[in-house]
Order: sequence, then C-alpha cells, then structure tokens
Amino acid sequence: MGYLRFLLAYLVLLSHIGFRIGGLNPGVFAVVIFYILAGHVVTHLLYDIFWNKGKTVLTFYIDRVLRIFPLYLFVSSLTILFLLLTSFGNPEFKALNLINNLLIVPLNYYMYIEKDLIILTSTHPPWWLIPPAWSLGTELQVYMLLPFLLRFPKIGTFFFFFSLCIYSIANLNIIHSDYFAYRLIVGVLFIFMLGSLIQKIATNRARKYEIAAVIATYLFCVIWFSYFVLIKHLYGAYTRETLLGIIVGLPIVYVAVKSKVRLPFNRTLGNLSYGVFLSHFLAIWILEYLGLPKGGLLFVIEVSVLSVIIAWIGVVLVDKRIEKIRFKL
Repeated sequence: MGYLRFLLAYLVLLSHIGFRIGGLNPGVFAVVIFYILAGHVVTHLLYDIFWNKGKTVLTFYIDRVLRIFPLYLFVSSLTILFLLLTSFGNPEFKALNLINNLLIVPLNYYMYIEKDLIILTSTHPPWWLIPPAWSLGTELQVYMLLPFLLRFPKIGTFFFFFSLCIYSIANLNIIHSDYFAYRLIVGVLFIFMLGSLIQKIATNRARKYEIAAVIATYLFCVIWFSYFVLIKHLYGAYTRETLLGIIVGLPIVYVAVKSKVRLPFNRTLGNLSYGVFLSHFLAIWILEYLGLPKGGLLFVIEVSVLSVIIAWIGVVLVDKRIEKIRFKL
C-alpha cells in the first residue's frame, strides 16, 4: 500500500501546481482512492486489531487521533513559523481561525464558514494553513461513524445507499456537485464504505447483500460514466474524476489487500505519503516567496524535493515517536 499511497499523495501535489490529464484533475481522482483506502484501513483496524483483542472503540479513536493530528500540527507549526517570519500572503491570525484550522474538522465546511478559517488573506484564493486538509476533516468524521455502522450493518447499508443517492443527485447538478459529490460526508460516505466492504470481502467477512451492494454500485458507476459522461456530456464539477476514482480505485485496492507481495521501501514511501500530502503547499509558498519561477519541470522538481524533505523531517521527529505510542495501544 505504501507505493499506492505515495503515488496518490504525489498526484494531489501535481494537481496543485496545475497538472492536468486530458482536462481532468488527478488530485480529485487520488482523493477518492484515498477515501476507499481509509475505509479499508478502518475496517482492518477494527476487526483485526482492536475488536479482535477486546479493545474499545475509544482506543480506536485515540489511535486515529494519534495518526492524524501530530504530523498535521507539526506541518501547521512550520507553516505558522514561515508566515510569521515572512508575512507571506499577509497572514491574519485570530483565535477562531487558528482553532478551526487546528481542529481540522471545520475545514470540511469551509464553504459555509470560510471567513473563520482564512489565514493567508492576499493569496488567490485566500487560504487556510494546509489547503488540502479539508479532506482530513471528512476522514475524521467517517472515523467517528464507521465503528457504529460496522456494528450495525443494516443501518450501515441504509446510510450507504442514502449517501449514494446524494452523490447521484449532486452529479445531476440538482444540488452543488462539488460540495455534495466530493467534499461533504453526506455525499461521499458510501465511497469510504466501499473500501470497508472491499476489506470485508477480501477477508471473507462480507454478507451476501454486502457483496451484492459493492457489485451493483460498481456497475452503477460504470453505467453512469458511460451514459451521462461519455454520451450525454452531463456532469458536475468533478463527476468524471470521482467516478473514475471509484471505477479504477476499487479493483486496485482489492488487489492490494489480497496481494502478499512485499516490495522494498514500501513502508518508507507509505510513511512519507502523508507528509507529502500535508507539506506540498508549504513548499509551493516557500518557493514563491523566494521568487523562483512557477511552472515547468524545474518547479515540479523543486516542489517535490522540498515536500519530501519536510515530510521526512516530520516522520523522523514526530511520526516515529508517535508510532511507538500507537503500537502500545
């Protein structure tokens, strides 16, 4: 999984420096597969590590907080330090916007509370500390819900199809397609649950109706993409990318879960992936502050190298220490 996670993080990086594939945003595609991976990871942790050893859901929540927050706070602190030293983007620090940034979850609702999040006021668009962290807000909400939905699978199935309906309505542009089919939990919960069901199928835990739900949803996405996107050219902001993320991501994650192949540097790349995801905007801003020309292969290399360096420092100084605490759980 390490290679896959690093590739996905790198696609998010490339998307934020303007890289496109046939007009499609590779970062959106990558985030959708991250959603599927997150569902798989949560289900694996709960069934094979926590519940299997008699641990409580609270222990699982603590583990997820330790996985998400320490490195996030480290990169946030570096960003704050950079902004204080350089005044890049005319930063405006207020108690409320700092709290909302550091809590992460409010970032998922930036479209409704943007004025209480913005710190870099003169960039275009104005940004908070770590721009892609809105998706972490989505993940954290799913982490809170999934243990309950896994304990009560019929309720989980209801919310799965309810979320799929919201996603579909959004992609018909009846409601905001960007918000409800890509960012907000109400429209993407089913994508996380697809990853959860893939994990259950791969470990022979899935009920027949759960297997049927995965197959039906996959065929639904293929048909939707074929008819509405390719034939009718009717789609929302990121319909194409999210559908492709599901269509391509599900079999990739399933194969990765079932695979017994152990590749060299897999763990190293997996550890670096989260740091690259968090730090690449800081790298972009540092290079912009230094006046280095944007665009072109050289800029891609510079952003990539600086992001990996920041990620590596974070892994050494933060993740390795926190990992020992997590394993003791």
